[in-house]
Amino acid sequence: MLAVLLLGTGCLMSLAAQDVVRKSEKMRPVWLSDKTPRTTNATFHYRVVEAVGKTLDEARHNCLLVLSEDVERTWKVSGQGTQDIRSEQVNGNISEQSVFTYHYDVAGEEVSVTTTRYDEYWECRSYPDGMRYHCYMLFGVADTAQPDFDRLSFTRKYGARGLWRSMIIPGWGQMYKGSTVKGLCILGGEVLLATGIIVTESQRSSYVKKMKEQPQHLQTYNTKADNWSNARNVCIGAAAALYVYNLVDALVANGRKRAVTQKKVYFSLQPSVGDCNGIGLALNF
Repeated sequence: MLAVLLLGTGCLMSLAAQDVVRKSEKMRPVWLSDKTPRTTNATFHYRVVEAVGKTLDEARHNCLLVLSEDVERTWKVSGQGTQDIRSEQVNGNISEQSVFTYHYDVAGEEVSVTTTRYDEYWECRSYPDGMRYHCYMLFGVADTAQPDFDRLSFTRKYGARGLWRSMIIPGWGQMYKGSTVKGLCILGGEVLLATGIIVTESQRSSYVKKMKEQPQHLQTYNTKADNWSNARNVCIGAAAALYVYNLVDALVANGRKRAVTQKKVYFSLQPSVGDCNGIGLALNF
């Protein structure tokens, strides 16, 4: 099928890629680098698709073709059917959360499957024969005729999720948010400073001991002990400052874009009988 050929071509191109020239954002989103969100009901499932094109629009369209394979597998649509992809657009442009309906004509009967696009990430890479766009999309694919798609919002803020990790292990919060290099630098810096504290304290203690054992060199050993004490204090101060920076950065710095499932809000009107008859508005979360 065309979708299989597109995937195979994408894999071969990725092996020959030379460099990433541009990307839609600095870090890959969590749904691509880690895992997709969890569905709150069984009427649909999440699906990540990837495709390649000479232009971004071509790569996006190829993603829809790749998605069709998952739709056919989920709904057990015969390959004999003809496919028609219809999209919902805003002002001529694909909206942030577009709805795509796949229509299949199977033995004269139309089978319609609804999908919704939640998010997109792309990279423009250079190849010997020109530029190629690698597009990745997060979709919700209906498993029933009337799917109840989750409402997702996306944020780069992590709040306490990164903070408590960095409180336990410096740099862990940064790595959790996707800034692996920064997190490793913080962790490595704390390890080096902790080692410096141990070494300088050991040297200071050694000279204090020599001061007692060799009083004739009291002044010399006392000066060296003071120097190692100062070095130890510098290491302690630097370690404390780095730890504080680690906490602040883990709390306020942006990380990889992650999905947040929004609670559904339901309104209902109910008759109210009592001191004041009328209609009551009920708001359920």
